[in-house]
Amino acid sequence: MDAHFNFQRFFLVLKRDLLENGRSALFGLLTVISIFSFILLMTTFDTNQIILNQFNKHMFFIAFYILAVFYSGMAFSDFRNKEKTMSYLMLPASSLEKFLSILLLSTIGFIISFIVVFGLFNILNMGIISSFSGDLSLDFYNPINRNLLTNIAIILPIQSVFLVGAVKFQRLPIFYTALYFFLFLLIYGFLSTIVLKFYTGSMSFDGLGDNNSFRFQYSDGSFGEKTIGQVLSVQSFIFFVKYLLAPIFWVVAWFKLKEKEV
Repeated sequence: MDAHFNFQRFFLVLKRDLLENGRSALFGLLTVISIFSFILLMTTFDTNQIILNQFNKHMFFIAFYILAVFYSGMAFSDFRNKEKTMSYLMLPASSLEKFLSILLLSTIGFIISFIVVFGLFNILNMGIISSFSGDLSLDFYNPINRNLLTNIAIILPIQSVFLVGAVKFQRLPIFYTALYFFLFLLIYGFLSTIVLKFYTGSMSFDGLGDNNSFRFQYSDGSFGEKTIGQVLSVQSFIFFVKYLLAPIFWVVAWFKLKEKEV
């Protein structure tokens, strides 16, 4: 069955996942945005209109990141229980169909749902503030812009990492994924320091120069500069994270799911 993809089976799995998890996911979404909206309304007592609208904009992206990580980290909720795990793995669908269903709901499904719910709360907050605060008014923040695309490009690789954790860890998947991710960053920082030392040799770091460059002091007392690209090939790393990291971890998550079915 793994070797085949059937649209009818896929939509049945998608419908099943939506019915099983949609209510709790929507409740969590409403809860978080309600909390942020309450904080927004409380700030109207001691703020001005510029700060209020800036806070509303920042509130969107803070809630967006928190919930995006949460929903991807808590995906495959059946794996939190042994009995449900067996029932889920026995579903008459391929691992690819099951994975694509969760991937679609945790990425595109989440983004659309979040924008709609935030927009509704935004309109509600506008009405409340205009009714109870004559001096302030909240502008409607339209999140569908270039900033949204930039943040989606950032969150997708992060989500892909937590999606692997959701398949791999039965207990506390978000905690263990965050822990391993933090350890990875520590190791990467350590290796970057070694590479930096290798490239600079006898030079010592002396702050940042112009045009995103590092400024170094040589052993004879003279100074020089190297661009970030010359030191660590940062552009290649950014390209990897931006375009390759998410697909790679999606494939890893799919293979982890296949392993559970063996």
